[in-house]
Order: sequence, then structure tokens, then C-alpha cells
Amino acid sequence: MRLTTGFVLWVVAAAAATAVGLAAVAAIGTDIFGAGRDPLSRSEVDELLASRTQSPPVSTTVPSSSAPASTTPTTPTPTTTATPPAEQPTVTEGGTVIARCTADGLVEVLSATPAQGYAVDREDHVEDHPSVRFSSGHRRVEVRLRCVHGTPNAEIKVDD
Repeated sequence: MRLTTGFVLWVVAAAAATAVGLAAVAAIGTDIFGAGRDPLSRSEVDELLASRTQSPPVSTTVPSSSAPASTTPTTPTPTTTATPPAEQPTVTEGGTVIARCTADGLVEVLSATPAQGYAVDREDHVEDHPSVRFSSGHRRVEVRLRCVHGTPNAEIKVDD
């Protein structure tokens, strides 16, 4: 009788511990059965980066004047707002480089973020063609940048 009671209590305790463990893992966001969020694909990452680098439209308003009314009609002078250069992400296996073209046609590297397992070796700020290198062991990924029609154009070179 004692053996049966002990076995039943052990089974109940094991079931309760399992239920608590599953509830805790499910509360974290991913349970042991695979439910949860899947990692993003390369195209999904590109889409997210592109949507975050787009600038909101700039609205221009003509300030109202507090001058007394005159008999001659006034026409507001059109104002133009320079659009900031578009940021262009370049995603490689070694990391992500975000760059833009400046008004004088040069490339400006805004950031270089290495992928997991990679490091940024060197970031050259050469006047007209900067490059960023990522490395992991003997593998190197170099991103060379140039402005083409006001948009950063990347040439990617991978060395093993």
C-alpha cells in the first residue's frame, strides 16, 4: 500500500512539474513544440531596412504675414526644400553597411554593423570610394561603395 501511494504521489509531482515547466516556456514566447516567431528571411530583412530608411514626406508651408492688408494682391513665393539624400543599406553575409551619397557626389558611410561571428576590420573613408571590410576567421567580405546617379552602389568581394 505504501509503495502504491508513493508511486502515485511521484507521478502527480512529475506531472505538475512538467506542466509548470511547459507553462513557463510558453510564457517566454516559444514552447518546446515549435510555436513562436520564425526568424526573418534575407528578403524580409531587406524590406524592413528599406521601409525604415525612407524619409517621411516633407511639407512646406508659407508663413502667414501679420502685415496690414494692401490693395495689391500678393503671391507667395514658392519655397523648395532640399530632399535629404536617401540612405541605402547593403546587406552581406559579413554585415550591413548603410551609406548615402552626399550633394557633391561622394559616398558617406553612416554605419557598418557586423553579422554574428564577424568583426569590422577596417572602414576606409577614401574621398570618392570608401570600403568596409568584415572578417570572421580567414573569411573576409569587402564592400566597396560608389555613387551612381545619386545612389550608393556597392561592389561586394568575398575572400576565403
